[in-house]
Amino acid sequence: AMVTVAIVTSQNNNDLDPGIDAGPGDNVNDPDDTPPVDNPGDSDDNTPPVDNPGDGDDNTPPVDNPDEPIVVPVVFAAPVANVNVIKDYSMDSLVWNQTLKHYAVHNGIDFGGNDGDNVMSVYDGTVIEVKYDILNGYTVKVQHNDSLVTSYSSLNEPTVAVGQTVAKGDVLGTMGVTAANEYLDGAHVHFSLYEDGKIANPYTYLTLGDK
Repeated sequence: AMVTVAIVTSQNNNDLDPGIDAGPGDNVNDPDDTPPVDNPGDSDDNTPPVDNPGDGDDNTPPVDNPDEPIVVPVVFAAPVANVNVIKDYSMDSLVWNQTLKHYAVHNGIDFGGNDGDNVMSVYDGTVIEVKYDILNGYTVKVQHNDSLVTSYSSLNEPTVAVGQTVAKGDVLGTMGVTAANEYLDGAHVHFSLYEDGKIANPYTYLTLGDK
């Protein structure tokens, strides 16, 4: 019995000896039992992606550029208070000119009304021309920016001068019957648009609803 107790005691002391290797099932920490440590940026799937602003991926919200210019669209007002289109813009098909008794293209919009009705600038700009000729009557041209110029013909004598700054809605003159090439159409203003020096469609910037 004494021999048996000594053997059991010796075995228990060996189990507690830190110098004795323990198996993977023992209570002593095994190097293989240590949980993996994620290193950000490695190729495993345990680390969530890190967004880098401006790298072009879809995870980063767009960053506004405060230096980017703000483009304000050009929107024309009607050149008259009461819109009554008596002859429309038509550069793709011919329309009848009752004064000249022939068909021709029409490079603007004719707004009819009463002799003396106000004609207004459709947008902010500077008056660059005030002239009279027998075919078009009195004409006023307003430059709005580097590319857009509007023209108002068949006016009575204008109330503005070259070099004058005007705002949208400012009166340029009054409609009359001064254009010999359209005098049978009665009092009206012939409104046209030039873009980069060429006749253009006024409806690009002008909306009149059902006219």
